[in-house]
Amino acid sequence: MINRINDYIENLEKTTQKLDILNIIISIRNELDVNSDKIKEIRDTFRKKRVVDNVEVMNELKPKLMKLTEFDEKLQNIYDNKEYAKYVVNYLFRNFGVRNKDIDVTIVKRKKDTEDGNYLWIRPKSISYIRRDYKTKGTYGEKKYEITDKQFRTSVRKLGQGPILKTGLLTNILKKVIINKESDVFKMLIDDAYSRSDWEEIKRLSESRGTNIKTISENYHINSDGNDKI
Repeated sequence: MINRINDYIENLEKTTQKLDILNIIISIRNELDVNSDKIKEIRDTFRKKRVVDNVEVMNELKPKLMKLTEFDEKLQNIYDNKEYAKYVVNYLFRNFGVRNKDIDVTIVKRKKDTEDGNYLWIRPKSISYIRRDYKTKGTYGEKKYEITDKQFRTSVRKLGQGPILKTGLLTNILKKVIINKESDVFKMLIDDAYSRSDWEEIKRLSESRGTNIKTISENYHINSDGNDKI
């Protein structure tokens, strides 16, 4: 079995693909109550390789990564140009480090109009950002934040009730409105906090995104050498 598995994954190009296949095999064997220790050893090897691959990619990205000050300038220009939907999307990326799916929100005026999606609930003195549909919800549960920023509140009220993005493939819609792709925005936020040794900010971003510190260290810390932990 081990030889057959090695022969199969050897033909796969990406380390992530190999890990996906190994995880599927292990899951099936677990269901059948069959021991998978040797396969897990192979998986651990590729997990370590994935970290090394990620470090190389992140190190190459470092000099090209947008600075937070530049992002903030662009965000302010968007607001000044009254591009309110664009402002809301990029504000959520900037302040919460969320994924693409998490900013596909619907604006409501009543809490009872919220269901199992993501919402911006207009309240008298704040906007409640409610996330019930995101990648790691099963681990971290519903997330809710009160946003009192005046420009954000104005943007949401100007947009009015309903979805802030048009229907269609989310990735195609976002290409037209984002300042930078969400993974690079998150790397930018982590890099800025790391440069200031602001560990509390890194913890806050870990919580708001719904991603543990280990994953951040291995996938979003552009100063990583593969051994350090943030």
